[in-house]
Amino acid sequence: MNFEKMLEYQRIDQEILALENEVNKSKERANLALAKNNIAKSTEIINGLKAEATNLLANYNAVQEKIEALKAELDEYEGVLDGVQDVAETDYHIRKVSAINDSISALEKEVALGSKRIDEINEKYKKTWDQGVKDTALYKSAKADYDKLVESFRPQVAEKVAARDALKAEIPEKMFAAYTALRNGKKLPAFVPFDASKSSGCCPRCGMEVANDTLARLKSAGDFAECPNCRRILFIPEK
Repeated sequence: MNFEKMLEYQRIDQEILALENEVNKSKERANLALAKNNIAKSTEIINGLKAEATNLLANYNAVQEKIEALKAELDEYEGVLDGVQDVAETDYHIRKVSAINDSISALEKEVALGSKRIDEINEKYKKTWDQGVKDTALYKSAKADYDKLVESFRPQVAEKVAARDALKAEIPEKMFAAYTALRNGKKLPAFVPFDASKSSGCCPRCGMEVANDTLARLKSAGDFAECPNCRRILFIPEK
């Protein structure tokens, strides 16, 4: 079988991937990813602060309602002791009033702590927001640099894509399907020249020993077989 068109397609495809990798590993891409990550962190912090503030406000309102209820209950004891003659009853009411006052004091401390935390949240929110504004500006700048880099590669990539795709119609469907499966599995090159006299019976790509039944199918120019280990297509080149 003639692998010329498939090998040409593979060669161009690898060149396209190399260009894409060059862009992906560029400082422009790294700067863009960093700026995007910083924005995501700021957004996460702000959302967390908002959620905490919402919970604190809800708790503040609930605590305030409890305080008002306790104060109302305390008002009911006003003047009660004046008419009480029994010592035990007097002691009961005193303890009851004391417990209510303790509850009110505890709740007021909780309110004070909540208010302090709200102030801390507001301060952190402002700092995070200001940092987010800076990060957004850096992101826009990084995005512009990255887009400029991508644009500089576009003509070269487009030319290679056109040359590669023009070959597809000349490649047998089953051969192309095998190539696509290997490419999707990040196994490139997918079609690998095999020279039994130099390979020591091993796959030139994965380095694993090729079984005898596979080697038996790789004798003459045009022969091909799948490596049982990495699944790449091994073939004997045409002379």
